[in-house]
Amino acid sequence: MSDKSNQLRVTSFEPHLVQIEIIDFEKWKEENSNSDIKIGSFLKIEDGNDKNILVLVKSFKMKQKHDDIENVSRQNDFMGSFIINTQPIGQLEKDNGNVKFIKGIKNISIPPSGVSLATDDEIKNIFSVEESSKLIFAEHLINPKIKIEIDGDKFFSKHIAVVGSTGSGKSCTVAKIIQEAKKVKSASLNNSHILIFDIHGEYKKAFPDSNYLSIEDNSLKLPYWLMNAEELEDMFIESNESNSHNQVSQFKYAVIENKKKHNPLLQITYDSPVYFSIEEVIKYINNKNNEVISGLENENKPKLLDGTLIQDDTEYFEKLCSFVGTSTAKDKKATKGSFNGEFNRFLSRLETKMNDERLSFLLKTKKLDDDIYKTDDLQLLVEQLLGYVSGSHKNITIIDLSSLPFEVISIVVSIISRVVFDFSYYSTKMSAEDKTNETPFMLVYEEAHKYIPKNAEVRYKNTRLAVERIAKEGRKYGVSAMIVSQRPSEISSTVFSQCNNFVVMRLNNPDDQNYVKKLLPEAVVSYGDALASLEKREALIVGDAIATPTIARIMDTNPTPKSDDINFYQEWKEDWKNITFDSILKSINKKC
Repeated sequence: MSDKSNQLRVTSFEPHLVQIEIIDFEKWKEENSNSDIKIGSFLKIEDGNDKNILVLVKSFKMKQKHDDIENVSRQNDFMGSFIINTQPIGQLEKDNGNVKFIKGIKNISIPPSGVSLATDDEIKNIFSVEESSKLIFAEHLINPKIKIEIDGDKFFSKHIAVVGSTGSGKSCTVAKIIQEAKKVKSASLNNSHILIFDIHGEYKKAFPDSNYLSIEDNSLKLPYWLMNAEELEDMFIESNESNSHNQVSQFKYAVIENKKKHNPLLQITYDSPVYFSIEEVIKYINNKNNEVISGLENENKPKLLDGTLIQDDTEYFEKLCSFVGTSTAKDKKATKGSFNGEFNRFLSRLETKMNDERLSFLLKTKKLDDDIYKTDDLQLLVEQLLGYVSGSHKNITIIDLSSLPFEVISIVVSIISRVVFDFSYYSTKMSAEDKTNETPFMLVYEEAHKYIPKNAEVRYKNTRLAVERIAKEGRKYGVSAMIVSQRPSEISSTVFSQCNNFVVMRLNNPDDQNYVKKLLPEAVVSYGDALASLEKREALIVGDAIATPTIARIMDTNPTPKSDDINFYQEWKEDWKNITFDSILKSINKKC
């Protein structure tokens, strides 16, 4: 639809800025009474050769009628002409009668032959993708009738960042995206596989039929032997102790030998996810801490009170030993072993961990029949994590981190991330000739800055490495990540820089605003200025999966996560309420 009186004209054309003048606003408005040009509107610039440039309105200014502003006495003197600053986003071309949107601007004839408001159908062409890849979770901010279509393949396979300050609507946005991914067109279950690390316990409400894993109902099972070397040492050893190197050497030796003992037919390494007995390892450390070596001729071995010589220190797995006393007497000569007295604090820490009921899901994991999990149960454990639960399959698995002691959250995230990556890695290697993974997984890291931080704190090292590996290599093996955070500037830069798609909601912190702006393409940087003024559930969507960056409104979630803000003032107006102190304090004691 060309402008009737040609009241719109291009005055300046640059790669990232097109200036358009409304020559006589009153006349244009009279002839286009049902049309409004707003910040965020799309205009169409025609070149007369069936090619039209689409531009986005970014700002405007009134063009004064007089050169000397001092002679301007009335406001009406400014109401003649307007200069509109726009950003070119691409072009519409006709192909066999169909109109197609193409990113970028090329082969455009100048000068332009006309300027007009883009129609709804033309705008829909911008956000149109193939039906098989279509994902819709947002609508155009100005015209809600226009749905923002996202290329689902490019969106989920290239890592996603969803960022925004508290109260901006992140949780509802994440829930809406996953709900759309989970939708099926028939009665059968689709092949989506999504794991959510739920740090606030809010997603169960949004996904009531999910595979929900929590220590509160004893459904989360992660036996300690799933840990790799770094996770085990992070769990049991204090790296800042002066003799930590001795702790590591003996603990490593004991774990490897105990794995060999319980898995004699397997090739074993420190990292092998096979059963070993932590109780037997503790016995070994205890015996090493009390070991006494006989100094008598032809003995030179650890010696027990009954005179028995320990031929192989793997015997220490069986029981706590009573050793002979040290002596310099010729017929009783005996000296302390190399590690005698070295592990007092280490053993105290191990005992404390084993007696901590909060860690039972890690250290005393049992099946329904009260047997402990062993190597043969590895398949059962992995199936549980991936939604292949007995009796039914689940698209969504929620790991409830809110029920965990804070000090083990990072270890749990590390274990599960690594297990999923390793499973997908070997699944891809063992697949058909095309080497593709037909069951891809997405891991959603809620409040990621809390356990994948930018700083190099030792306690977060394993989690950071596990997630960074997924960020760098996961896409090749069918593992993608959704990084969700209110503080993007505090997240590992390696992880965040690997994201190709961004849903950026309101950010109040200047550091976070500047950090996100640096990651935006040059042509989109100007959008960054709007990040502090976005309303709830409004977001800048940018990345490979969308035809052009746009600020959109996230559609309603149903059901919603349990993330509503408390209305303080309204609650304070209510009558005095009694608090159930006993049950609340019991919950606190259970977690702390």
